[in-house]
Amino acid sequence: MGYAEGHATWYRLDTSAKIYPAIESPEDTTIFRLSVTLEDEIDPQILAQALAQAKVRFPYYNVHLKCGVFWNYLERSENESVVWPDTRWPCERLYARYNNGYLYKVKYHKRRIAVEFSHVLTDGSGGLEFLKTLVQRYLVLTGKVSEGRVAGVLDVNDIPAPEESEDAFLRVLEIEKNVVGRKERTLFGDERVFRVRGRRLPLGKHLVITGNVPVEDLKAVAAEYTVTITELLAGLYLEALLLAQAEQVRNTDRHQKIAVEVPVNMRRFYPIQCMRNFSLFVIPTLDPRYIHSLDEIMSAVREFIKNCATREGLLPMVRDNTSLGENWLLKHVPLFVKNSAIRYVSRTQGATQFSGTVSNMGNVRLPDELVEHVESMDFILGPSVEGKTTCAVLGYQGRVVISFGRVVKDARIARHVFRRLVEMGASVEVTSN
Repeated sequence: MGYAEGHATWYRLDTSAKIYPAIESPEDTTIFRLSVTLEDEIDPQILAQALAQAKVRFPYYNVHLKCGVFWNYLERSENESVVWPDTRWPCERLYARYNNGYLYKVKYHKRRIAVEFSHVLTDGSGGLEFLKTLVQRYLVLTGKVSEGRVAGVLDVNDIPAPEESEDAFLRVLEIEKNVVGRKERTLFGDERVFRVRGRRLPLGKHLVITGNVPVEDLKAVAAEYTVTITELLAGLYLEALLLAQAEQVRNTDRHQKIAVEVPVNMRRFYPIQCMRNFSLFVIPTLDPRYIHSLDEIMSAVREFIKNCATREGLLPMVRDNTSLGENWLLKHVPLFVKNSAIRYVSRTQGATQFSGTVSNMGNVRLPDELVEHVESMDFILGPSVEGKTTCAVLGYQGRVVISFGRVVKDARIARHVFRRLVEMGASVEVTSN
């Protein structure tokens, strides 16, 4: 199989992706991971064949990151892709030169297939489509699934639509060009929030604790507080932060606000078939002086997300985000100066706004042909030197998998959330790497 003739040979980085080459590091890898566990042990040779077939459907992922004078860009690659034995530490830094230049990495271990993506390429939604196609091709080649189209999975014989590789944020600006919105900036801010203190793990180590919970148990707990599952987990994360600050900062006069970043999939609001980054975020923020119970936390989170995680609430951030890339002066600043500025602003006005992250992929539905062979799925966020602990959530076949990754020895955030869920009546099965 080859690339569709006439398809683009290079791509601009999308609006969200432009920041990642500047901030990526061994401590903050900007990698996320999606995986499936099948019924039988993985054959790496067949997996390599499946990858060679599946990747053709995603030419915008089969690229090298290149440095221009003013901007990074992506150049299409015809290099062979490689499958790798999995390692103990998920979401390790991806060194493209050791991966034939690619910014995604396919791994296997026993019955598991995992794909780790650089955020330069895509977000969780795009990564999931790639994984589904890869798994479908693998099952075809192993004789588990019949050849042919499968509803809900991108077919390798189809030519990608131009819309898949476009910058969806610029399309939003076209759609909303006549909408008058707020003028203030929302992407960056100078608010500094509390960060959990703790001894750092050695560089490269990324510990993950995973809780597997029946979705009905989570729904029942969430219903008690009239919140969604995402709001429930964000609220419990914030409660853990409140308790951590009370323990680590005894002088209440020095207490800071606490906040958690909650990514929002913009595809909820705009029917754009984008396969690159198309997510923003909201940051529910609490002042410890005015919070005295979990009920108050849940109420504050519910109202914040209700008001901010909307098409109207996120439009100012879209405009803010795109204005940086489209600014005439910034366009003509040399790349090495631009990267230094991005790193500084991200460190001082970006990541300082939140104390942790809760990212929920939602309930993943696979076609029946795949469900029969896919026992479980998982989602993990890369290490965060700023927030120290991340929370990634994915639902599949009546179960919700909650994965806490951390770069500190102390597991207090995960421990608190899982303990609280058990106290509230949920059944939680915990595993760790």
